[in-house]
Amino acid sequence: MSADLKDLRNKITVETHCALEAESRVTGKDKNEIARRVLHEWAVKKLEVAKITDGLLRSEGLPGIAGGIAGNRGDQP
Repeated sequence: MSADLKDLRNKITVETHCALEAESRVTGKDKNEIARRVLHEWAVKKLEVAKITDGLLRSEGLPGIAGGIAGNRGDQP
């Protein structure tokens, strides 16, 4: 993960808080670090799904994910 971080402030459920707190106590890591890792892993998986979906669409002769939104909306007929 890159060193550049963006700020995120969020409310979490009691269950999420307890899971983060327990993980923090077991590992000795800060809850923010744990949450950042979990979100990063989730984002990487989402990006991989998008990449595979794009490849599958292109293999079917379709324009792919960005194909339907390329350019300015005003340029569309």
